[in-house]
Amino acid sequence: MLPAAASILGIGSAADADPGWRARCPRGKAVRGIDVSKWQGDIDWDAVRGDGVQFAFIRVSDGVDPDPSFARNWTETARVGIARGAYQYFRPLQDPELQADLLLEAMGPPAAGNLPPVIDIEVADGVEPRELARRIDRWAARVRKATGARPMVYTSAKNWSALLGGSRQFRRHALWIAHYDVECPNTPTAWRRWTIHQISQQAQIAGIAAPVDENRFHGTRRALSRMMRKPTRAALTRYRRWQKLAETDRLRREELAEPLPTAAAP
Repeated sequence: MLPAAASILGIGSAADADPGWRARCPRGKAVRGIDVSKWQGDIDWDAVRGDGVQFAFIRVSDGVDPDPSFARNWTETARVGIARGAYQYFRPLQDPELQADLLLEAMGPPAAGNLPPVIDIEVADGVEPRELARRIDRWAARVRKATGARPMVYTSAKNWSALLGGSRQFRRHALWIAHYDVECPNTPTAWRRWTIHQISQQAQIAGIAAPVDENRFHGTRRALSRMMRKPTRAALTRYRRWQKLAETDRLRREELAEPLPTAAAP
């Protein structure tokens, strides 16, 4: 999802395939969407909507480094009636709960039209597979506590194999798979199907000057709507409980960071 993502994701031809994945073809209808970050600049979301885009995922941050375009894009997608979701580029060496809290705070309380949040798995930063899976699970648990939904996993087949050894631990999470310029994307064998297919990083969309990632949701618009969390009283209560937890953790981190007082000189 970053510039030069093709090289980061290791996306290639069928000749690259190994036992860690297999090509899985879509069946039936698909819904068109995009994902964006600061690299797309100022976006005319009315024009995007007019070009037939029905959902968009918006980058919250790179680890704990916020994306400056998120707030505007998050507000504008809701205004024009595009289903929206937030994704976060996961940094394994940074605190998983702190990253999750940044995403949850940026998204705000539950609202109509929100898709499940997404963890973007592209790097290990030297963390071995079992520990990386543990840190991803910590992030996912934090997000689920606040939203009641399993977050979606974004990755490529090659990355999942290289970074996590083909782990099956997250197979109950919806999969957003990256594999460009193919109809049947290579999919880790941990998943029997994918939910979203990122088909290109060079799409031209009205209202966006820069090339943009294009996606296909596997299903109908009604099926996409079923993924959206309803802003119920229970959902709001869950979010408020998370807010208290996040505040408690923030105060604890501040206390640990404070230097101990020194004794006065005699």
